[in-house]
Amino acid sequence: MKTPILKKTGKGGFTLIELMVVIAILATLASIGYGPILDHMNDGDRQKANTNLKSVFTLLQQFKMDNGTYPCDATGERLQEDNSDRDFGDLKGDHSNAYFRQLFFKSGVESEKPFYAKLSAPGLNIQKEGDEKLAGGNALRPGENAMSYVMRRDPQDDNVKIAVSKSNAPLAMCSVYPSATPYTGDKLQIDMTSFRGHFFVLSSDGSVSDQADMVEDSQENEEVGVFKEGKDIFPETKRGRATAADHLILTPET
Repeated sequence: MKTPILKKTGKGGFTLIELMVVIAILATLASIGYGPILDHMNDGDRQKANTNLKSVFTLLQQFKMDNGTYPCDATGERLQEDNSDRDFGDLKGDHSNAYFRQLFFKSGVESEKPFYAKLSAPGLNIQKEGDEKLAGGNALRPGENAMSYVMRRDPQDDNVKIAVSKSNAPLAMCSVYPSATPYTGDKLQIDMTSFRGHFFVLSSDGSVSDQADMVEDSQENEEVGVFKEGKDIFPETKRGRATAADHLILTPET
């Protein structure tokens, strides 16, 4: 009598439904962990931006001690004669690069590294620090600076830019979404990709603050944020007048 052969009753693999369930579980786990992982990876970028803003403040203070004011159109014109010898590039204009170039005069600054901050806005990536090539029009070329600079309009001439004067006013910041046209006041747009919505402001007292709670996603572009309604980084006058319209935010030249 032959012994009957037992047939396998187990399955040889996943069914399509089981596979879809596994994929759904993995996707859920990935979505839960993705945000914290990116935040952790971004910590170093944020710290670098914070540290470099403080370094820029030190340079700005030294410049103010040497020239009586922060970089502005007037100081740019005075330094232009010296610039003919070393040719750092334009010393005034519509981008922060021009005014930060003034810091290379009489301050011992020989590197562009303090002006680095990650800038990952689409098509405008700044992933590396600048170099020590300054003369011959090489100082802070497009892509070698990610810091925005805050200035004011001259009350007598709207085309003239003057330095910030209030002790508690913003002086520099990152990461503002770069544009050929400087943003002003509540029209300021924040690059949401570089620091995942974090936004650092250097005040003229030397402090650096993270203003992430002031920023919300833009309804038109998820890569850009705007100020929440009623939020303002500029100080009011003693009489309560808003001063945002008096200031200019010059974005980096990328």
